[in-house]
Amino acid sequence: MSDTPKRTIDLPFTPDQVRDGSARTDPFAAALSFIWQPERDGHQDDAAFGETFATSWGITQMTWDAAVADGVVFGDLGDATKDQCAAIYRVRYWAPLHCDSFAPGVAMVLFVDATLTGVGHVARLLQRIVATAEDGVIGPHTMAAANRWIPAALIAQLIAADEVYLAALANAPKFLHGWTRREEALRTAALAIEGPAVA
Repeated sequence: MSDTPKRTIDLPFTPDQVRDGSARTDPFAAALSFIWQPERDGHQDDAAFGETFATSWGITQMTWDAAVADGVVFGDLGDATKDQCAAIYRVRYWAPLHCDSFAPGVAMVLFVDATLTGVGHVARLLQRIVATAEDGVIGPHTMAAANRWIPAALIAQLIAADEVYLAALANAPKFLHGWTRREEALRTAALAIEGPAVA
């Protein structure tokens, strides 16, 4: 028997929040809390090892500049607040994917993966899984098809498909271990937020 302790995954919300439903009533906040865990993007200056661009609370300089141009936020990335970054996440990731229209755990997976691989990619991935037109734009047909799935099953398919995609990227040798750990933690958090009914 190995003496190595089993690594546990800290959820971005407490078991009490799952039991009383508060993690489900504000799924955007729950998804943000996943991203802003200290070991992920929970720092004002959080550029990962090997990254050559500025990042604050998970928002890159490029994303910040685009949000400034769109009037979502103002000022410099170095002075970014969590509220400003949350506004960017909502406008540029959560809203385009229509995350409020999905089960909370599914919404969490779509949102978190979009912050890593892009909204268009995640939209097409979902459309491929639920067998709707892969145009990269979430509309009523995709939402209806996705909501016919049991959330746990859709979460599993999304995580598996994204892991395949990430493993095929050119920079996978440098980042794949961290990406895989993130996907594992995301699966656990998404299933937890759905509760025992989907187990």
